[in-house]
Amino acid sequence: MHSDGRFLELPDRDQWRMVAPSLRAAVQDDRELLALDAAIDELDLSALEADYVQVGRPAFPPRLLLKVHVYGYALGLRSSRGLDRACRYDDAFRFLAHGLTPDFHTLCRFRRRHAAQFEDLFGQIVRRCQAAGLVSLGHVAIDGSKMRANRSKRALGHALAEFRAALAEAEVADGDLPAEHAEEARFMKTGAGIAPAYNAQVAVDGDHQVIVAQQVRTEEVDQGLLGELAAQVEANCGQAPGQVSADGGYLTVADVEQLDASPSELYLPPKVVGGAEARQYEWVPEEAAYRCPAGQWLRPYRVRRDCQIYRTDACAGCVHARGCRVAGASKEVHVPLPETARGRLAQRMASAAGRAVYARRQAIVEPVFGRFKHNWGVRRFLLRGRSGAQAEWTLLCVAHNLGKLVQARVVGDPGGAPGHNWPYLVRFLRGHRRSYRLVGRRGVCRV
Repeated sequence: MHSDGRFLELPDRDQWRMVAPSLRAAVQDDRELLALDAAIDELDLSALEADYVQVGRPAFPPRLLLKVHVYGYALGLRSSRGLDRACRYDDAFRFLAHGLTPDFHTLCRFRRRHAAQFEDLFGQIVRRCQAAGLVSLGHVAIDGSKMRANRSKRALGHALAEFRAALAEAEVADGDLPAEHAEEARFMKTGAGIAPAYNAQVAVDGDHQVIVAQQVRTEEVDQGLLGELAAQVEANCGQAPGQVSADGGYLTVADVEQLDASPSELYLPPKVVGGAEARQYEWVPEEAAYRCPAGQWLRPYRVRRDCQIYRTDACAGCVHARGCRVAGASKEVHVPLPETARGRLAQRMASAAGRAVYARRQAIVEPVFGRFKHNWGVRRFLLRGRSGAQAEWTLLCVAHNLGKLVQARVVGDPGGAPGHNWPYLVRFLRGHRRSYRLVGRRGVCRV
């Protein structure tokens, strides 16, 4: 068809084209891709390879499948069918797969089969980042986020009913709860409302936002997880971090005492359950007591656990009762004793230096969740069960850390903005525009 000059001339679709003579030549200008390929080649995957035997048809090499998954996760492409299609038609994925075309069944089974080995793989990458100078452990921030499970509300409701029945039977029989019930998601409050979800946790180093510890839990609250994550950081890196920060939802006496006994300094709001924080009232040294806004004295009452309790019984009819959250005639203020772990934490957080350290927490850990949820579009796990969710979360953290390592090797700026592979992402989207559309400068959404 000939144009009258108003439009571009349409090329002949039957015209032969020159193509790259090899898979490597097709991606020779993509430095990030070549660096990622080399970084994964350096990993010890003997634990994954040990699961295979020389019986039957040869399997796809685990290293090949790992490269495909990590690169796909870094682009927000997680579905097995999407990765299958990319391995057939996209030059970057074809290069990583050495021209082989693993089908979606193989790709999906790989994640399930090696869920346990991914933990060791994550530890290897953390240590490589540490050796590259990307992890100093000067300040590690811990936080969690709710990730929706691949489970409908109705199905989870039936499963929880079965869980309660199984729990009652286990208590009667004095036996163990079936493992499949312990794997189930829980109803949690997410950004989209109450939904089946898991509690995804990370510990992030403050230098270059490398994830140094991670886990997926079925508990909605964060209490009791601080000590576990701090211990995982030490196990992965070989030493304890200098400073550990977390929000007030992690506060438990046991975890505060554990961190107090370690080389790490804990920075966490020392809220005391059962009483107001002392800074809401005026401390008068001459009286060794607190004075409330109405001028009443809160004097030493008794010591309970690790707190000195100050109390007044003159709150009946006070105009400040609502502001002080007083229900009766008495008000108590619980102040951690200075010689206890919680007292030392309170003193640390009361100082200007302590508040400055804690203020860095959000800037360290929140961008990681922003990268996962906004840039990569990951707000829901695809695999079912806690073990499946843990496998996916570990792969996400592996992709994040390898991206930092690759960026440091290629451009020497591991702390740069996420999405350094944006030029390739544009090419990828053009090749798969039937399955994906652009929703932001670095975000991808399936249609």
